Amino acid sequence: MAQNTPKKWGPAPYEIIFPNGERSTVILNGRVRWAIEELRKAGKAGRTGREALGPRWAAYIWDAINVHGIPIRSEWERHGGELAGRHKRWFLDCEIRPACRVEGGDT
Repeated sequence: MAQNTPKKWGPAPYEIIFPNGERSTVILNGRVRWAIEELRKAGKAGRTGREALGPRWAAYIWDAINVHGIPIRSEWERHGGELAGRHKRWFLDCEIRPACRVEGGDT
């Protein structure tokens, strides 16, 4: 019999604290939630798709910015190797953290 366990990257509320002090709550799940956690872990160093190894890293960041309104900044940087070129490094431009759930599913 299958257990009713929550998915690791299932829907969860996050509180965004913008640089101006305003706050907002969003529900993140799946790869967008994973990408935000990668950026949180990276801190001031930021992350690139080459470091996080997500198959569609730029798409997850696009969704975080354009669908969920999370302030994320990017900078171009060069990389070497056989296919030398450049890529973006993304940084959180806000504080974001998991929000507590209260009984009834409200945040």
